[in-house]
Amino acid sequence: MNNSNNNQFFDILVAKEYEARHGDGFEKRTAWNRVGRAWPSKSGGSLSFELYMFPGQRYVMQIEQKPRESAAT
Repeated sequence: MNNSNNNQFFDILVAKEYEARHGDGFEKRTAWNRVGRAWPSKSGGSLSFELYMFPGQRYVMQIEQKPRESAAT
């Protein structure tokens, strides 16, 4: 396999905002957590992703975007 997409992946991140004490007040901060990875399929027409939900469990799903039907006016 010599496909250039073989090593291409994207991290799936979630953000959680929280307040931390800073001096006499509070400061808003954001914590980022990686919850999975996504990568393009071999055909390039869909995206597969793996979510790290619980230790020892893996969920691999494939999502394909289908063309929308245009509404007749």
